Amino acid sequence: MQTAKPVVLGTKLLAHHYSKDRTSFRMPEETYEGWAIIASEKGAYRYAVGEEKGEAKVGEAVLCPPGIALHREMLETMDFHYLQFRLRALSSEGPIEFPHFGKLVFRDTARFLSTLAALRESRDNVSLRYSEHLITDILYQYIGERAVRRKEMRPRNEAIVEAVRLLNEQACQPISMQSLAELVGLSQSQFTRKFQKEMGLSPVKYLTGIRLNKVRQMLAETDESLEAIAELSGYQNSFYLSRVFTKEMGMTPSRYRSTHRV
Repeated sequence: MQTAKPVVLGTKLLAHHYSKDRTSFRMPEETYEGWAIIASEKGAYRYAVGEEKGEAKVGEAVLCPPGIALHREMLETMDFHYLQFRLRALSSEGPIEFPHFGKLVFRDTARFLSTLAALRESRDNVSLRYSEHLITDILYQYIGERAVRRKEMRPRNEAIVEAVRLLNEQACQPISMQSLAELVGLSQSQFTRKFQKEMGLSPVKYLTGIRLNKVRQMLAETDESLEAIAELSGYQNSFYLSRVFTKEMGMTPSRYRSTHRV
């Protein structure tokens, strides 16, 4: 499994609203210029970001990237924060696309709710920079806790450990699940079942995640054609890449490029 690279984050607050005892959102869906967070201090709601759908409650947040519609529906009376901000992420190799969106689940709920309380108090009484620091702290908390969860999820089955290594090394080359299963000494059905159990997602979904991370980076940072990006990221052609990307991201590659250019 790949080791996560250290990431430095910076945020610039565009909007922050705190709503109390609300029974509905102003609009059932919205697309934002910047990144957006909805975080509940009371009550729960349904959401959809791209292909991800679910429910979020107190102690959780939903993070939506720029240009992607966030669908939401309250399930009960809510007190919640709406935050919109610019986000810059840097690794040791330079600017990167922030890789997370959808529901953010926090183990240390007390810390997360404390940060939300500080944000509530900071709206009128503290500097803008402090509010931005609190938003960044939410993202760092999620990244840190996710890294711990990934270590705990590290596969124990030797065949799956080898499969994960091969997927990471060969993700952008033509690869079939049947041939991969044979390489690690399993039938395809055994391989799929064991991978799902060890990793919490199917091998196809894992491979898709690796490839689309590369696609997103190339769309944002290069002028390569979609056909060239498809070839460099392991897809048969630009049509198939576009179909997968649109399904997973909720927007076309061209729209993603226009809203995420570095």
